[in-house]
Amino acid sequence: MTMKRTVGSVAAGTGGAAVIAATVAFLPAWEGMDRVAKRDMIGTGHPITYCFGQTDEFGKVKAGTRFSKQECDEKLAQSLPTYLERLDKCVKRPVPVKAMSAVLDASYNAGTAAVCRSPMVAKFNAGDIRGGCNAFAGWYVRSDGKVRKGLIARRSGIGDGRKSERDLCLEGLSEPKGSWYAGLDVAPPKPAKKWWQK
Repeated sequence: MTMKRTVGSVAAGTGGAAVIAATVAFLPAWEGMDRVAKRDMIGTGHPITYCFGQTDEFGKVKAGTRFSKQECDEKLAQSLPTYLERLDKCVKRPVPVKAMSAVLDASYNAGTAAVCRSPMVAKFNAGDIRGGCNAFAGWYVRSDGKVRKGLIARRSGIGDGRKSERDLCLEGLSEPKGSWYAGLDVAPPKPAKKWWQK
C-alpha cells in the first residue's frame, strides 16, 4: 500500500489519519492541557512546555504565553503527522492502527529516536506485534534521571486506572489485517539470505 503524505497534513492517507485520530483521542489524558506556557521542571533540559505537552525547540514560545483550546488542538494536529512520518523510517512492517498509535504517543512523549531504538519497534519489525506491545512495560520510565510513576503508568498501566500505551497497542491485535497501518511505501523486509545463497 502506498500513501502520499505532506508533513504537517492530517490527511496522511486512510491509515495515517486513523493512527492520528486514535492518538488524538488517547494522548490528552496523559499530557493534560496547559494553556499557559511554563518551564517543564521534570523534562530533559527543562524546556518551555504548553498545550498538550508541546515543547518549543526554537525558543519562540516564552513562559507565560497564553493559548486557546483551539490553538492547542491545532498545534497537536500539526505535530502528530511529523512524528508519524519520522516513525515510518523505522517501522518496517504493517502494524495495527492502535499499535502504531501507541508508538506515536511514545514518540511524542520520549522522542522518535528513542522509539526507533526501542524493543517495541524491534519486535514489530520481527513480526511479533504482541511482544512489541508488551515491551512498553518498563521502557523509558525515567525523566531528569528519576523513575516517574506517571511514566510507568503511561507505558504499562501499573498503578493507574487510565488506558496505557501497552493497553492501546494490545487493542490493535483485534483489528482486521486489511485495516493495519502500512506507512509510506513500506515493504516487508526481505528475508535474510542463507549461508549457501551468498
